Amino acid sequence: MKDFFCSPHKLNKKLFVKVFLIISICYFFSSIFFGLDFTDSFYHLNQALYPADGINIYSFFLSSVVIKGIISLAGPEIIYLRFLNSLLLFFSVVMPFFLIKVEKPRAEIYLYIACCLFLFAPFNVNILGYDSLSIFILSFIFSVTVLYLQKPGFIFVLLLSTLSAVAVLVRLPNLLVIPIIFLVILYSDKINKGYFTGKLSAIYLLITILIIFFGYSMYYSSPEDFFRPSSKSSYHNLQILFNNYFQHGIKMFLLLFLLLGGYFIYRTKRDKVSKYLLYAVAGAILLILMGLFVIRTKYSQNYSLFLTSMAISMVIVTIIQNNKEWISPRHLVLYLYILFLFINPFGSNTGLLKATSLFLLLPFVLSFSNFKINSYWILTAIVLLPFALIEKLSIIYEDRGISALNTTINIDLFNNISTTETRADFLERIDAEIKELKNRNVQIYFYGDKSHIFHYQFPETNLNIASFFQPIDNLMYFSKIDEKIKNKEQVAIFMVDSYPGNQTGSQPNVIGEKLIQEGFKKIEMASFSYFLKSN
Repeated sequence: MKDFFCSPHKLNKKLFVKVFLIISICYFFSSIFFGLDFTDSFYHLNQALYPADGINIYSFFLSSVVIKGIISLAGPEIIYLRFLNSLLLFFSVVMPFFLIKVEKPRAEIYLYIACCLFLFAPFNVNILGYDSLSIFILSFIFSVTVLYLQKPGFIFVLLLSTLSAVAVLVRLPNLLVIPIIFLVILYSDKINKGYFTGKLSAIYLLITILIIFFGYSMYYSSPEDFFRPSSKSSYHNLQILFNNYFQHGIKMFLLLFLLLGGYFIYRTKRDKVSKYLLYAVAGAILLILMGLFVIRTKYSQNYSLFLTSMAISMVIVTIIQNNKEWISPRHLVLYLYILFLFINPFGSNTGLLKATSLFLLLPFVLSFSNFKINSYWILTAIVLLPFALIEKLSIIYEDRGISALNTTINIDLFNNISTTETRADFLERIDAEIKELKNRNVQIYFYGDKSHIFHYQFPETNLNIASFFQPIDNLMYFSKIDEKIKNKEQVAIFMVDSYPGNQTGSQPNVIGEKLIQEGFKKIEMASFSYFLKSN
């Protein structure tokens, strides 16, 4: 591969790689202009700016603090926050290369980065929250751990302790990083000294715990403040969580079997069969596999599992090809990468889908290791790239396909963002109605699963509810509404429990019925309705 990129008559291929890299970067960042969800993006922003009772939820409190700081610097416009989110992800890819020297040709590194950004683009869903911050901080931790493996030192232990504590404060399930780094330091001692000492690993663990404790105690003045916000938020369903782990684990095992089986069959037959016939058969099998099992699943679930399986397959092949270096620093980095892949899925209701988030580290892992690129992996990438494009363009997260996102929103906060005509019209009509109601001195509130965007747009409409979910088919949070409307003569309650155009009418509006009993009148407009109490 080195000769392929470095020989003089291959300059056109090096130029192709550079052009592909530029296209991939532009394609990756272009995500910021398309699609608008009403939920995840704005839930995280609202938790940072307007947490219930003014106290952040402990499971991601540092994430909220950081996001609030970013908004104070960049401003509230969504397009700027999306750009910074994409920048965080991009830096997660390139940061290890700035910190650690690799021996691969530069053009090969560019090719890995370009493929990674292009393939990962469907998962750049413009949510500035704890997931993006976790990816960035875990990339930093991974890089420092590699530096420690190359040259162990106390300064790296201190840095790893600090970064691990920050990762936990950003997102509590990142706790999994602590035992991983603890074992790395412990085993590194064994390799360097020939026996286990446990001194540096114990120091790492102690300092990490102290920083976490100090971080929480600095923000929360009492145990009540620590637990109160989280007690009012929605918890993960353990049954759903483990069921998703099991289902995704089975799928990944099958994908690993197919990818690794295909690789070893290819390696066995490449000298016995015409290479063109071999490419054709392998390409056809991959196309069938992608077409049947990967493309167009909700939130790109199977595509996500395929990328993770492919990354693990490439690492396993590298380990097997260099089986005389089982405990070398290069091999330890490969083992470390596989462990890191499963940090973000830990504690997530989405099962193993978030393992794809550290696919962004794969370019560095391949460049740092003795990975040998060959026709099988090139063919896999060639087949995969069009499917990645389809996954990205066929549906934007929580919105429609790219062709339907042809309308910009005439609201300052959402400048330069395109969505569907229906969604843009819905937002603009509600914006106009809110202004009209304010002129009449009506107090306005929003409630419902899809109301988070309006809480960000109109902060005063927040009902002080910490939960992501705000159901209309039960009275779970009616006390919060009642608390706000009590003794007010002019009040409007907007209920947004679905996206415009997606209303099914099957869910009973128990909250609305209760409001009518309390003297409210339902106001029907062209594309929305709300409940009004007025003199």
